[in-house]
Amino acid sequence: MSIQPILAALPHELPPEQLRMVERAYTVAAFWHRDHRRRSGEPYIVHPVAVAMILAELDMDHELLCAALLHDVLEDSACTDTELLRDFDERIVALVRGLNALRHSADLEWCADERVLTLKLADRLHNQRTMEFLPRDKQRRKSRETLRAFAPAAARLGLEPIRQELEQLAGSVLSAPAEIRFTFHTVAIGATILPAEVRTRWLAEWLGELHALPGGCARLRFVVRLLWGMPRMAAVLRRPPLSVRDLLRPRVRVLLRCVRWLVRSDARVWTLLAPPLAWLVLDTAADRLGDAMVILITVPPVLAAGVRAVRARLEDRRYGE
Repeated sequence: MSIQPILAALPHELPPEQLRMVERAYTVAAFWHRDHRRRSGEPYIVHPVAVAMILAELDMDHELLCAALLHDVLEDSACTDTELLRDFDERIVALVRGLNALRHSADLEWCADERVLTLKLADRLHNQRTMEFLPRDKQRRKSRETLRAFAPAAARLGLEPIRQELEQLAGSVLSAPAEIRFTFHTVAIGATILPAEVRTRWLAEWLGELHALPGGCARLRFVVRLLWGMPRMAAVLRRPPLSVRDLLRPRVRVLLRCVRWLVRSDARVWTLLAPPLAWLVLDTAADRLGDAMVILITVPPVLAAGVRAVRARLEDRRYGE
């Protein structure tokens, strides 16, 4: 786990100083949560990173990203307010304090700080996405709370994507028949082989798919296909992303083969070069015959020398490979 998923979710790059601050927040959070686990068995740091990703997708500033990474260290670890202030400025620590004050209240109306409320909504959204690991009665209680307090708060702040997803996830928990709960639990167990940073996002999508399917047979086929393809999906997601050089290398290799085939024969080279050279000479001769003669005398030897140089370079490259 790292901050790379957070940076990838941002619509723009952070300035170096802000990037260092976010990296520092991740390091501090990972240290204080080093022995903690989620109910799913994942390292606890997965949750703060996921909350920060939600805020990054909303294009929130680096202070809110730092607060997202640190939002549980005062509540769930031995870290103190004083220790946090040694590493971060008052604005970031105030956001963490504000979330702690709001943590045990479902009445969000009194929260005047929109940034703290936004942080709380991102925290609840990720918890709602990963609710399948909670006892069923707690899932229903928290989902009712989400519909009563959190979805309206998101609407009040104009965070329409968060409101819609909160309502969809909470509604799914409250209305899901036993069959969907069982099939989704099966998918969730199979999804443990996926990378932690993307698992919850895929589970949320698959839960929506299960609700949209028309019947038990369709859901069963969907689950079987998912489980069958899960190992391959995990391998693809865990594979390091290709660099631009890796993507271009096969195309460059094909291009080099084409150029090597072309310059290996003088007949092929001059078949390609003769038409543009003839057009250049004729076009120049229409106005200045002397200049056309100069082009005709000087350009072919220069082109021939260039072709020989390219031919030698490509042959050296081939033997070097």
